[in-house]
Amino acid sequence: MDTPVTLNTEQQLYVLDHGHGYSYFGFANAREHANQIASLLMRPELAFDAKDIGTLGGYEKYRAAVRAWGCSPLAVQTYFDPGTDPKAARVLERCRHRGTTVRLVLGDLKTGEPWLDEHDVVGRIGRSMGTLKVPLLIEAGADGGSAILTACLLSIIEWDGGEFLYRHQAYHAPDLLIRRGADPDRPWEVIQRRKEVVARFRDIGKAGAYVAFMCGETVEPRIFQ
Repeated sequence: MDTPVTLNTEQQLYVLDHGHGYSYFGFANAREHANQIASLLMRPELAFDAKDIGTLGGYEKYRAAVRAWGCSPLAVQTYFDPGTDPKAARVLERCRHRGTTVRLVLGDLKTGEPWLDEHDVVGRIGRSMGTLKVPLLIEAGADGGSAILTACLLSIIEWDGGEFLYRHQAYHAPDLLIRRGADPDRPWEVIQRRKEVVARFRDIGKAGAYVAFMCGETVEPRIFQ
């Protein structure tokens, strides 16, 4: 049975009713995936027209593109998000085949500023099942993992040696400072250059480990988490 789909035009989302909960898929995502598949398969009829954007017909067109991908010889390959740097894709595939443990830095590709993620960023690269076999980040000891936002990758760092395997041209380490704050339980604050507090810690050692990790050093997150 097909999942019922409705439109949230205000937030530009398709709303999928699974019976026990909802999931959401952006209008732009549907268009970009359909257009990418149309280009890779050289089937222009799968691409969006202007009339398809933000419509239920557009969602069906996206699904048709995914089905076409699944029936093509390319379905055995890893599928990357639209906008993924080909260099990043090649590094991820190499790490997947070699079982390399990596640290991922994700963020804004326009500004080069990392998002300061501390979870789901250290592990080996796996791959999902299904029609679109997307890259996964699998943490040590886990059997599965979360999908990687490959179009938002700023850098890929080899965990064992700290070598940058991939670095986006806009990437720069975050500008972080440590200062003493007013919270008696967590007096050490980490702030960004805009004076925004991004984390608080009980002791300065944990604050320093956090800053080092966010600047690309291969520091075990459990030290500061």
